[in-house]
Amino acid sequence: MKQTLTFNLSTIASTESKIKVDYFDTSVEAFDNGEYLQSFYALLDYVNDEFREKYGNAKGTEFNIPHGSIVVNIKIEDDRLLIHAPFLSLPEKNRIPLLRQVAGLNFNAMDLAQVELKKDRLAFEYTCPLALANPYKIYYILQEICNTGDKYDDEFETKFGAQRIYEPKVTPFDDETLNMVYEVVQLSCKECMDAVKDFEADRKYGFAWNVLDTTILKILYYAHPQGQLLNDLNKAVSEMDREDIPLPEVVNYGKSVIARLQGMTKEQWAEDLYYVETFISDKRRSNLKNIQENFENSYNRATQAFETGDYMTCCLMIVYKFYEMYYYNNVQDDVNAVVVRALEKASAKPWDEAAPILHAAMDNIMEGELEPDDDEEDEFDMSQMMQGMQQMMQQGMQQAAQAMQQGGGMMEYMQKVQELQQKLAAGQVSMEDYMLKVQQLAATYMGNGQQQ
Repeated sequence: MKQTLTFNLSTIASTESKIKVDYFDTSVEAFDNGEYLQSFYALLDYVNDEFREKYGNAKGTEFNIPHGSIVVNIKIEDDRLLIHAPFLSLPEKNRIPLLRQVAGLNFNAMDLAQVELKKDRLAFEYTCPLALANPYKIYYILQEICNTGDKYDDEFETKFGAQRIYEPKVTPFDDETLNMVYEVVQLSCKECMDAVKDFEADRKYGFAWNVLDTTILKILYYAHPQGQLLNDLNKAVSEMDREDIPLPEVVNYGKSVIARLQGMTKEQWAEDLYYVETFISDKRRSNLKNIQENFENSYNRATQAFETGDYMTCCLMIVYKFYEMYYYNNVQDDVNAVVVRALEKASAKPWDEAAPILHAAMDNIMEGELEPDDDEEDEFDMSQMMQGMQQMMQQGMQQAAQAMQQGGGMMEYMQKVQELQQKLAAGQVSMEDYMLKVQQLAATYMGNGQQQ
């Protein structure tokens, strides 16, 4: 492996959390003053200030808020707070093993809310006097209901044949986005496996692990899969962090995950690629201090590698930490802008060229310097640039798939487009020239399915 992994901008417009921090202080203050109803209203506004109007009734006493494949029903009645979230209907078969798993959730995954069985239906339940609805406690309860429900409904449906009570309202990826995701995943997996093969040949299992785990995190950042595929990839991230088995075995497991992703058909990907409304995010809201604390050890080690000329180690460590940050956090826009600029400029570049770019970005984050430099302010907007590049690549994606099947021209085409992306990011070509050259490449490689 002689260069950094290729970067692809996320399919979602913003990674920033929708949480409004000031409302939580308002909620706590109202609760302390005995204004329990106002405290609860402020708590909902903290999560998302559009939810009360969007999902509440006119009296402000009932809210039906969707979260993935469940709906959290909240009622305020007789000075009590009642939370009810329908989960699953029992299948005709496999009821006993399913109920064992649900009992395990009540003992292990849930603290205050519980899953209850009524007339062959499972539902999350919690109730308390409004005077005891402390905002810290209620947020935690809503979080455990949302995260547990959205995670295990897909798993229990797959394993035991349980049936959803609520069918989620989803917006599937359009054909162009689906095609793009499929091709990016294919190329990312190939790029990963080629690198792992080189590292394994030299018995550098630590580097092989890094590339495998980074690629899984990158696909999660880029494609944002849902459903059972998301559960499987979350499990993969956890398994890749195991320290109780030899590292070569962890690497073999990571290779099996990448091979599975590479072997999935476009139709299989389409099943779990969609946009869906969420109530409580399963990720933390980022803040600069927490990011800096999390980066500190890696930053010190990457700096040491950079200063001693070990550019490969520097790049691998920083790229991994950036994608890990996206995995655990809803990243604020200012930090996201710094990271995206760096990842794009360093995309598929030799180690010695990428290391200064990546290290400077992490250094800026550690120093809290999130504003672009004066020369960067004159450059075109990064998100617009990436959107333009993605749109251009999407135009020829269906022909590209045919070209790959007929003569393998797709791989060479994508490599040449990536080279143009790098020149565009470096300011060596204009957007107009870039678009013209991509069109010419498309005509050359895809006009009849092969290079002329």
